[in-house]
Amino acid sequence: MNERVKKADDLMRQGKSSLAVSIIKDVLKEMPEDPYLHYLLGIARMKCVRLFLAKRALEKADQLLPNHAENLRSLGWVKVMLGKVEEGRSDLRKAISLDLMNHLSYIDLAMSYFHYFNFKEGMEWLERGRALAPKDPYVLINIKTAKEMEREYSKYSASELQEMRKEKLTPEYQRFFRISMLQKYYTGKPLTQDEANEVQEEAWLNGAPASIITERQEREFVRPRDKSKSLKMEEILKKRKEIEKELSQMLKEINSPFNLGHIKDIIYHEEDSDDLMKIVSMFDRGGGAEELNQILEIVNDAWNYFPHKSLNGLCPMEKVLEYQEK
Repeated sequence: MNERVKKADDLMRQGKSSLAVSIIKDVLKEMPEDPYLHYLLGIARMKCVRLFLAKRALEKADQLLPNHAENLRSLGWVKVMLGKVEEGRSDLRKAISLDLMNHLSYIDLAMSYFHYFNFKEGMEWLERGRALAPKDPYVLINIKTAKEMEREYSKYSASELQEMRKEKLTPEYQRFFRISMLQKYYTGKPLTQDEANEVQEEAWLNGAPASIITERQEREFVRPRDKSKSLKMEEILKKRKEIEKELSQMLKEINSPFNLGHIKDIIYHEEDSDDLMKIVSMFDRGGGAEELNQILEIVNDAWNYFPHKSLNGLCPMEKVLEYQEK
């Protein structure tokens, strides 16, 4: 196995899948037609909740090596996670038909039913998977989860479960679910530029921009060990002033009816991912990609350097600094 691929695989086992993604992408530049690398990229992305990007990689793997049971299993599951439930189940069933002894496919298919409150069908597939590998940790943890779900939802009637299933399948719910996972996984985490780019693309594919702390921001204002906390705070406040000045100038140049106070208020009282887009829309005049990227960069800076009520009046950069000083 290629040493870099082995390193990526090790990182994934250590729970550092986001770092593994960048390594796999570098290897893919040299071997772009290797189906296993695309499969591995899909798995790594799935583990760090970049579901749309994971699906893209797994579909490429399937294109290069059709009818591969393990790839179809992973592709099927990511489709389920993206709300394409029946399409995902179809892939999972196909994976089972290609490899009748792979207990993982049975378990994933079972959980696709449990997550949508069809406990009878789910239990049937779960038992088939357990029969193949009764002591497998993946089997045992999913059995535990399934039983807890069944117990928790047993108080609801069949008609109530049907309504809940219907609601869970709506595009609005699916979008909220995915964005919530993305925010929970990445909020407050300093990212490399490649990680930041991937998260940004995943967010856009979900229909919402993501505020992210880039490696540049962390390197300049948080990471240096030879600076005291007070000096780092001083630099954060200085950067905040620079952002305020730049935003005010941009608003003035486009004769905007909004002012800096409006932007600060949106950020301070932010409630959902659409709030970031509200600020972007203040500046978006329908220009090209370069102009939009410039807007996104300054708005992302504002989001990370301006206070948030949800962070007890601190900004994300201060929270990262607070975390690293522990």
